[in-house]
Amino acid sequence: MDLNYSAEDERFRVELRAWLKSHLEEFRALPREPTAAVQYSRDWQRKLYEAGYVGLAWPKEFGGHDAPPTQQVIFGEECAKAGAPALINTIGLSILGPALIANGSSEQKARFLPRILRAEDLWCQGFSEPGAGSDLASLRTSALIDGDDLVVTGQKVWTSLGPVADWCFLLVRTSSDGPSQHGITYVLMDMKSPGVELVPIKQITGKSHFSELFLESVRIPRANVVGKIDEGWAVAKSTLGFERSGLAGVVELERSLARLGKAAKRSGRDSDPLVRQRIAQLHIEKDTLKYTGYRVLTKQIRGEAPGPESGFGKLAASEFRKRIMDLGMDLLGPHAVIGRKDPQALDRGRWPGLYLDARAYTIGGGTSEVLRNIIAERSLGLPKSK
Repeated sequence: MDLNYSAEDERFRVELRAWLKSHLEEFRALPREPTAAVQYSRDWQRKLYEAGYVGLAWPKEFGGHDAPPTQQVIFGEECAKAGAPALINTIGLSILGPALIANGSSEQKARFLPRILRAEDLWCQGFSEPGAGSDLASLRTSALIDGDDLVVTGQKVWTSLGPVADWCFLLVRTSSDGPSQHGITYVLMDMKSPGVELVPIKQITGKSHFSELFLESVRIPRANVVGKIDEGWAVAKSTLGFERSGLAGVVELERSLARLGKAAKRSGRDSDPLVRQRIAQLHIEKDTLKYTGYRVLTKQIRGEAPGPESGFGKLAASEFRKRIMDLGMDLLGPHAVIGRKDPQALDRGRWPGLYLDARAYTIGGGTSEVLRNIIAERSLGLPKSK
């Protein structure tokens, strides 16, 4: 495994860094209404798309640039360092888009992929259900075939970006015969369809990034089925592989570590040997996580599917995030309970929200408990727990 970026990659980095320096300041200076945050994020992604920085690793025939995966990693690194807004359509870009490229029909690719790149359609994911989260194959949302439509009734929960999404890719049960993984169908649903009711879920942080979906006789065209009827489980596994793979989030965690070092100085505890030891340990874990991500990246460059490293990376990153936030709260001491809007808050009051939000990362995309079982059984060959 070569850990060095190519000369072409480094040229790309220099060009991207210069573009961000020039355009990010200009974009931030534009008038921005508090109620138009979603449109602001759509506009930023569209600006990046027009400059050629969205869909870097996608094939050119689908609106991408056939860039090596290393340039996608560089894009994430430089945007994080510049403090650029995150791409709003991350679920469409990093999860559904690659799944459609691998499994979708030519009509679906032509219809949906360009709109994902331009942030014209924002996507959410409808997999988890009450009673079917960790055991996803036990889902009960049903779909009856009626001519050219599927009529869907059921409930989904923990739907990230649900409150702002235009479309949802979801799993429905079209047959109860055979093993639980059989009879599942993967469909694309317009969130404005009659019978769709969305209820935002208020999180412990006070925000509502995800929601519940109640579906009552929602008609979805059969043309929106990805793959074959009853055989959506394979598409779902492919989708989850894309969700858990890569180096996503590592740069963000590096920024959190840098912020942690500043918090230690402000608190006057940067000379405390125990604090220094904990920070050093976190830096060691961060580099381990990064190099595990490079292993996944190497497989992608070789054209191989994500392996067990992707699940391990997601597990390690979410648990690592918790440890960063735990130490941040320890350093703040009594100030740890003061939120953003209080004038006495340290570090702009960001740590309490980050601490609470870190718990969600151990659940979304596969809980830590489930991922440990997957790694034990499928990667290490250990016997299944009874």
